[in-house]
Amino acid sequence: MTLLYIWILLFGFVGTQLGWTLRPFFGNPDSPFALFREIEGNFYAEIIRTIANL
Repeated sequence: MTLLYIWILLFGFVGTQLGWTLRPFFGNPDSPFALFREIEGNFYAEIIRTIANL
């Protein structure tokens, strides 16, 4: 059972970073097409930056 929780946690970390990396390809359909957009670091750094700005 503990191994299941480890897998869930691992997939959660990987999934959030994958979503952050793929976010330029999904989003506002009214924005102009751009193959590459600036990603600005990773998901976890942005969470920390957001909390620090509160």
